[in-house]
Amino acid sequence: MKGVRRQYLDILGDRARAGDVGSLIQHGLRWVGTALGPRAGRPLTGPALGTLVVTYRCDLRCQVCDLPARAAARRRAGHRELDTDGLMAILRDMKAIGTAGVGFTGGEPMLRSDLPELLREAHRLGLHGHLNTDGFQVAERAEALMATGVRSINLSLDGPDAATHDAARRKAGSFETVLGALRALRAARGRRSEPRITAVTVLTARNVHRAAEVVRVAREAGADRVGVIPVHDFGQGEDVPDPAAVRLALDELAQLHARGWVDNSTGYLDLLPRAFRGEPSPLFCYAPYASVVVDCYGDVFPCFPLMERNKPVGQIPLVALWRSARYAEARESLAACTACLWNCHTEMNLALPQGRLAPRSSTLEVAS
Repeated sequence: MKGVRRQYLDILGDRARAGDVGSLIQHGLRWVGTALGPRAGRPLTGPALGTLVVTYRCDLRCQVCDLPARAAARRRAGHRELDTDGLMAILRDMKAIGTAGVGFTGGEPMLRSDLPELLREAHRLGLHGHLNTDGFQVAERAEALMATGVRSINLSLDGPDAATHDAARRKAGSFETVLGALRALRAARGRRSEPRITAVTVLTARNVHRAAEVVRVAREAGADRVGVIPVHDFGQGEDVPDPAAVRLALDELAQLHARGWVDNSTGYLDLLPRAFRGEPSPLFCYAPYASVVVDCYGDVFPCFPLMERNKPVGQIPLVALWRSARYAEARESLAACTACLWNCHTEMNLALPQGRLAPRSSTLEVAS
């Protein structure tokens, strides 16, 4: 294992500095339970990573995402997003199955007026609350976000200037929006260490050569660190980046990582070239045991890429589904999946034992 994702180290470091020995023991037991789950053929602990997709609606129309179109299609079909009580029930179910933390995402989650209430409920339940946003209304509501108990916030930044970022996000002014959000969050946080503020860049053929510039711009605006993820082609027809540009970008990111400015582990950075070449992951994936994703219509997914593909394993209530025969069949069907190098799952895989759990295929399907 080459390094650990810094967001994971933040959690452990915060608990250690607080003298919370019980929490550190719980994290250790969770690691053991997750590592042994595939061998036992069933989850021995709750998922470390819960994701709540509070809406597929978005203020942007990014090149790499079709979730707003999904929201429109669901509306046309007469479907309605779960109300506040419905999403609160999902959070309680996440707590009941032993989830450690929940990431609130979309679409753009800030479009939900009840988002602060949901973040406060996650905090009340003892879940590590995390927010993913493109910066929409964050500057205007930064102080309110600080009051929710959210522990970390990721903001999307796909270029070091307006021309690059706005083209990727297909909205003029979106670059200034995210920089304004970074500045406002840093000012509202003051001298506190939380929430951690991270800018996240989706690396494509259009921006990979400017990755180091993105890190510097984000840092200047107030980000603690920057994380990167290679674009995954979910049908949008992505161009393959120039290999020389990828090598140069990774060399520069490695230097910035040494300064503490990059969130990703060095092991993850080493995997990026194969991701851009379209090669399968070399890792056994623990996602069906270590994560759960629930969307705003009550659909449940074993991992984030299957949410992108709209391939649910079932529907809420989550407590009944998590240990059901249907979910067990999905875990078995995904046991050899090597189809993605998505950062949230791959970083977890890198932190868990690999050894004899060698992957055998590149499928991205669930049992029907």
